[in-house]
Amino acid sequence: MPPHGAGMTPESSTAAIRHLAERGYEATTAEALAAAVGMSRSTFFRRFGSKDDVIFADHDHALARLEAALEDTALAPADALVSATADVLRLLLRDPEAARLRFELMRLTPALRDRELVITHRYERVFTRYIREVQQPGAPAWVASTLGASLVAAHNAALRAWLRGRTTDAAAALTEDLRELTSLYLRWLTADHDSSERRVLVAVYDATGSPDSVLTAVSEQLRR
Repeated sequence: MPPHGAGMTPESSTAAIRHLAERGYEATTAEALAAAVGMSRSTFFRRFGSKDDVIFADHDHALARLEAALEDTALAPADALVSATADVLRLLLRDPEAARLRFELMRLTPALRDRELVITHRYERVFTRYIREVQQPGAPAWVASTLGASLVAAHNAALRAWLRGRTTDAAAALTEDLRELTSLYLRWLTADHDSSERRVLVAVYDATGSPDSVLTAVSEQLRR
């Protein structure tokens, strides 16, 4: 069975979301929504299980693309995560009007915010599953779930920044943030990553002192 929203063009998706935004989510029937996008009632219900599915059709598509990208990638794990996450954002913003209307609908409709949380957890599960498959042996148990949740949080922050007009190239800004984020996990994602800690030691000692006093000064700094 095709995913919900299959065959729906960006134009019809935007028309459906606009109709819901103008008429109100609760006040709009599925039949009225079908008419607004030029579908019969039966066709609408074949493609969508509910009004929610119209609003979240892009997320279903993005999740499917995310899974496929991570399954088939030839990139190193950190690069794959950055690329795939930024691609999700590009897909969700391919129609700026629909993105803004969707955000406004979710802000005004508690039931949609509940569905959004479910979608968020689905993204986290996709990321977490991939990270567990590629992480290095001995990685702490929390790495996959923590990084997975952090990727979603960074994505959502970039999306909100774009919606509020704080950035114009959300995908580029997100890519930069994700590179910084994944760099913190490289020791668990890359086999040849040098995870040894390098420390800068500053010791102050009397230049006329004995070798023993110099060693004592250095030892005191190392203990700090």
